[in-house]
Amino acid sequence: MSKLQKYNRIVFAIISIPTLFFMFGLAYMFASEVLFPTKSEYDRNNGSISKEVAEKNNRKKENTQYISYKDIIVLNPEKMEFVVPVVARTMEKPERRFDRFGFYEASVDEVVFDEDSPSELATAMSLEEKKEDTPVKRVRKPDTAFLKSYYTEQFVNLVYENDAGKIHKSIMDKRFTGWNLSIIRNGKKRYLAFIGTENDTNKDGYLNQDDNGDLYLYDIDADSMKVVALPNMEIEYFYMIKNTPILIFAVKDRNRPETHKNETFIYRYDLNTGKLEDIIPDAEKEMHRKQIQ
Repeated sequence: MSKLQKYNRIVFAIISIPTLFFMFGLAYMFASEVLFPTKSEYDRNNGSISKEVAEKNNRKKENTQYISYKDIIVLNPEKMEFVVPVVARTMEKPERRFDRFGFYEASVDEVVFDEDSPSELATAMSLEEKKEDTPVKRVRKPDTAFLKSYYTEQFVNLVYENDAGKIHKSIMDKRFTGWNLSIIRNGKKRYLAFIGTENDTNKDGYLNQDDNGDLYLYDIDADSMKVVALPNMEIEYFYMIKNTPILIFAVKDRNRPETHKNETFIYRYDLNTGKLEDIIPDAEKEMHRKQIQ
């Protein structure tokens, strides 16, 4: 075999092996699309489109979203009281199989929130029957204040119904997207609590979790809404100290520089008084900064 023939074989091997892998990849993608096509179940829950995008769609006489009612959150089965999240889904073309590792929103199954009733753990007994060596069983008192998280998907409204339709209403009357829906009980008061936004702060055409959110508190029995907003601050998540009216917020400065992207502050909010305060005073923050400088 001549040197030229050996050289040609080496060149052929170098070219043919990558080409073979490339052709195999194309064949796999073609088979995935033709033989195993994906279903059109991947319409995104991106939240509501912004007002500007809606106006453009109206001028073009186009519709890019549709409404879906998927879950039901039962507050009280005896009174037939429940909440239905209203979801706006953005119509998109079916995803390709090789894009299947993209983002998918979380889904939550039906959940139940029952009214609490005091549970007696002690057994009644007369003083004559009670013996000195009999252990005393304590009465477990019901929780006076607590929070339960139920729904993680984004929603554009909440439909509330009580007593088989005698009360039926949508609680939002404006363009809006909410997320992290929870139920709060504070004494006799009950709230639907969630983070939400009415403004497309990042200008991406959607109202969603990528925008700056405030806390919304809907008083179920009084049919009233309160928005807890922190000036120049974005509420990331919230939780409640059990058996107290205190909510704890984790917040970020909306004007923080990129070098401070993970800077988080802790605020305290009193449901009874409406008082909102930073848990760490400014003087103490400055002392903490000096400790690392």
